Amino acid sequence: MLVHVPDHFSSKLKFDLRKAPISVADRSSVVWSFWGCFFGLALLALGMFELLSFFKAGKGSEQSFIMVELFAFFIVLIGLGLFIYSVFSFVRYKKFSFDGKEFQIIYRPAVGVKHSFSEPLSNYIGVRLRVLFVQSGLFNKNRYIIDLYHQDASKIVPLYISTNNKNIRLIWEDYAKLLKMPALSVGDRGLVQRDYADLDTSLKDLGKAGKLPFIASGKLPAPESLEITEERTATVIEPTGIYWDTFSTLCLLIAIAAILLLTAGGVYLTIIGEEFPIKYLIIGGGLLLVTVYFVTRLFNSYALIIGNKDVKVKKSFMGSELGIQSLDIDKIENVELNYNPTIGRYNLTLISDEKLIDFPSRLPVADLIWLRDFVIRKLIGN
Repeated sequence: MLVHVPDHFSSKLKFDLRKAPISVADRSSVVWSFWGCFFGLALLALGMFELLSFFKAGKGSEQSFIMVELFAFFIVLIGLGLFIYSVFSFVRYKKFSFDGKEFQIIYRPAVGVKHSFSEPLSNYIGVRLRVLFVQSGLFNKNRYIIDLYHQDASKIVPLYISTNNKNIRLIWEDYAKLLKMPALSVGDRGLVQRDYADLDTSLKDLGKAGKLPFIASGKLPAPESLEITEERTATVIEPTGIYWDTFSTLCLLIAIAAILLLTAGGVYLTIIGEEFPIKYLIIGGGLLLVTVYFVTRLFNSYALIIGNKDVKVKKSFMGSELGIQSLDIDKIENVELNYNPTIGRYNLTLISDEKLIDFPSRLPVADLIWLRDFVIRKLIGN
């Protein structure tokens, strides 16, 4: 049994079980590992060059080591960390083989002994669809994962992994139908199970057939964080306040602190008669752009519009519309809360075979649960 092993490494994988016997390797991208090593070594060389230049300048130099050249230490550490991480991410892998009845799993860690074991298909619970939010610098992207779910996390088998959600639900449904297993999705209530025979049924039709779980909330009055407007042909739902998540706040504070530090360094160098290096002005300009980006996000607002035939999510910036996404009501198969572990927040997600639409309202979880149940009630006419 493996302990604390991620259930995937890839950003792109397809395990075609129809072609058994078949094997797939789950490992990090060779291209990204190469570029990680390249930029890691480049940063390491740059940092070492800066440090050697400082030491060669001699003790008579009036430049402040603490205010300016400390930057070189961070460059060295970042470069070394990036290089080591890139090498380790390439060395480690998991290999899955399937003979039609049983899986063989081989795990090769970056450091340590290779492990292998077998697990029969009959021991798996269902086919799970989940979204993993992956951090890329200050931004995050979605990684869509379809896997064979097992209560032992080390035995989970990835079937399909992609950063593109095109047809992701259709692919998930195809795997569930192929294996004749329940289709599992992850929401605020844990794993949500649907029989593979009901996968093409809309939420509205499931409600009519009495196949939806009991809806505990979603009745008016709405929470104070939501404003509900009943118009002639639609129901408009808008958050009443501005919510700022922990991750964005942390990035904003770091950017502001770095700008203040660079400003203080510039003032100090001006006082002692030294010129402020152009490279630090460039870094300060970049941090200023990051700061402006996160500040403007405070003024993004979203509205959820439930009409007679479709549901829309409208995004606006300071009153100006930026875009609208929509789904036909008859095509909506689920409404769930999806968790983003990167920023520790849930989003309301409307789901169909064609696409997934998020309502990123930054609302408290309890209010999102009420909103989810309210939307479901509206869709099924309850």
